[in-house]
Amino acid sequence: MKNYFLFILLFYTGIVEAQQFNVGIRLQKTHQMYWENGVSTQYSFANFKPDRLFVGFDFVTSRLGSAFNSNALKQDSYIFSGSWHFFKKRQVHLVGRLNTGYLTTDLEEDIFAQLPSSAFLLAPELGLNYSPKQFPFSLNTGIGFYVNMQEESKTPGTFQPLYYHLTLYYKLFENKK
Repeated sequence: MKNYFLFILLFYTGIVEAQQFNVGIRLQKTHQMYWENGVSTQYSFANFKPDRLFVGFDFVTSRLGSAFNSNALKQDSYIFSGSWHFFKKRQVHLVGRLNTGYLTTDLEEDIFAQLPSSAFLLAPELGLNYSPKQFPFSLNTGIGFYVNMQEESKTPGTFQPLYYHLTLYYKLFENKK
């Protein structure tokens, strides 16, 4: 309960100072592997590079993708990101992003307990963002590459480097200056 209260307190005090706060649905495909779907948030600072520099958090899981009603392994990714929006005055603009996070895989059976089931994530990403001025929605698409920071046999078998995603954001809050 204490952690929940702390999260809510930080969440709402941060939004007050935000230039822009977006929440959305993320659809992600690991190349030749799983569909992972989840939620995404982006936050732009009011006093430092507003509408250009965004920090964000994504939670994607195969539980809402390939593992939904199937035997596919259930894996969850917790991703923190920093992104820079180029050519922001245009409706379609380039986005550079650096992601870092943690991947965990639920191997379910005790027989697999010796296999690696987690990995740290680091991924540069390049994408496009479509932000029509007349609507509070934006569409973000990107392609990224997870850098394997561990030894070859120390990552889960589901860890694949290339991924692509499509995220639909809703501008929950925008502070016009």
